[in-house]
Amino acid sequence: MNTIILNILCEGQTEEKFVKDVLKPYLNGHGIVVKSRLLVTSRKKDAFGGLFSYQQVKRDLELWMREVSHRNSETHYFTTMLDLYALSNDFPGAIQSKSVADAYIRVENIETAFGSDINSPNFIPYIQLHEFEALLFCDIEKLAIEYPKCQKEIEKLKETLHSYNDNPELINNSPHTAPSKRIIAAIEGKRKYKYNKPRSGAVVTAAIGLSLLMQRCKHFRGWICQICNLTNLNPE
Repeated sequence: MNTIILNILCEGQTEEKFVKDVLKPYLNGHGIVVKSRLLVTSRKKDAFGGLFSYQQVKRDLELWMREVSHRNSETHYFTTMLDLYALSNDFPGAIQSKSVADAYIRVENIETAFGSDINSPNFIPYIQLHEFEALLFCDIEKLAIEYPKCQKEIEKLKETLHSYNDNPELINNSPHTAPSKRIIAAIEGKRKYKYNKPRSGAVVTAAIGLSLLMQRCKHFRGWICQICNLTNLNPE
């Protein structure tokens, strides 16, 4: 029997924990084995996590592809979980897309250029709009699971979402107003909590559930649907 394996290259620990704790169990139920890796930032220092250049992403993807190319009993697919926020300018299509007002068209243009450059039929490029923490805004009240003394601050985050027509993916990407920056400012305010991005990201999105994440975030939903359709491409 041919095993379908999805290899996900993650920008940081937050994305990787989400993949392991939330996405992997869901995709396992669709007959897809999920494996993940962090971007390598320094092989000499054995450091992982953080996107600084496109060549870093391309190198890690191509190396991983070569590693599994000989496994005849498995069909390997590859994808990424990278943030549009602070995406490096050397990324395919990044500079050209800056003049595009529509965030969905902008990110799709980058993904198309990214896919063309990797040039593999088994590669699904994915860039998160605008960053991972947008997913938490699908039901931001669930933050109270981790930070129960921040109810007033969470209410203000709900108001932020309303100002973007209740679309988490449109919460913008400046150093002060990106989703993670807003959450950190709320959680680490007067209550003096220390926001734990990897843990809270996984706990809150798990509590929200994949169904609501896909319902509220159409770009994210498109990615998940592409992945789930891989089983249709490999009939036994």
